[in-house]
Amino acid sequence: MDTLYDLIIVGLGSHGSNCFSHFSGKMRVLGIEQYVSPHTKGSHNGETRIVREMGYSGEYIDIARRSLELWSQLQDSTSEQVYVKSGGILFGHQTDNQFRDFTQSHNPNLQQLKHQEVESRFPIKTSQDQQFFFDKSAGFVKPELAIQIFINQGKAKGGELINNCRYINHIYKDDEIHVYTDLGVFRSKKLILSLGMGLKRLQNTYSSLDIGIYKQQVVFFKTDNKRFDDLPVFLSEDDSQELYGFPRVNGEVKIGLHHFGPSLEHPDLYDQTKNEEGSANIIRGFLMKYMPELKDATVSRVQTCVYTSTRDHNFTIDFDPRCKNTIILSACSGHGFKFCIVMGEIIEEMFNTGVQKYKTFQLSRFQKPKF
Repeated sequence: MDTLYDLIIVGLGSHGSNCFSHFSGKMRVLGIEQYVSPHTKGSHNGETRIVREMGYSGEYIDIARRSLELWSQLQDSTSEQVYVKSGGILFGHQTDNQFRDFTQSHNPNLQQLKHQEVESRFPIKTSQDQQFFFDKSAGFVKPELAIQIFINQGKAKGGELINNCRYINHIYKDDEIHVYTDLGVFRSKKLILSLGMGLKRLQNTYSSLDIGIYKQQVVFFKTDNKRFDDLPVFLSEDDSQELYGFPRVNGEVKIGLHHFGPSLEHPDLYDQTKNEEGSANIIRGFLMKYMPELKDATVSRVQTCVYTSTRDHNFTIDFDPRCKNTIILSACSGHGFKFCIVMGEIIEEMFNTGVQKYKTFQLSRFQKPKF
């Protein structure tokens, strides 16, 4: 407990690892991780994550655009393939509210495609009652590799790291924050809590921290069909069922249902070895309609991660109501990884100004009114 750090970051998953990289070298930083990140016990595993501007509006749009800039810069700075600008295709029915909202977003890169153009360019079968839009700015990143790069950058700049260390709680004492863990107590001037589903344990401390934990599964289909190398990342809404997927990577096409699966009352109840029934069958039905060249492909594996989501599916990025030297960082809700690369910039501005400018992400939006 002798060292007084300028900043402690608890949780080095998607967003915590970026903050570890961003702040290391600017101040004395300690990162505390319950496991060894990257790992498979949270939301960042699964080999690929979509990055996109399409479909976003409001306070998300600026950080979506900045994220794409930073992913491109990261790719330019490393010899490893961490970011692929594959383009993205969005298709669905104008009668579906989510699809209609996506297509009405102010994205200058979003172009409507004719059906014959879709079928000539991509292994997608169209139907006349659907609309198709292409976003040339979209692509995908490799989450585990990105997190490892962030952690390596932070360590190279002097950041300290403790793995296999479980956060218990923190208290405020004079101008210091004392962070209690199963490996001891650490002192800091500032604190970022980026605990993923572990934030569920803090709901008694923060009554307005309204989050749920949901199992999410993705299915990998094995194929030798090289047409799927040119498949963009895609988002589809079909009969109110949202699906997403990726081009062929290492001989597999990964497709997932964007839904909130079985919920968990407590993070310690997460069992990633238990596969839920139904996901592969729903996806297989989608393939029969829209990607028939893949409909008979073998399911090579199913992977599980978790969505840590707020009630309105927006992020929570805000100050601890008791102290502006602590920030609660839960930029999850099933669409968070693409933004992790900009999180260090956002948090630094908050610490410097003492202002949370994103009303959509404020912790108080779930505060129960007092009478």
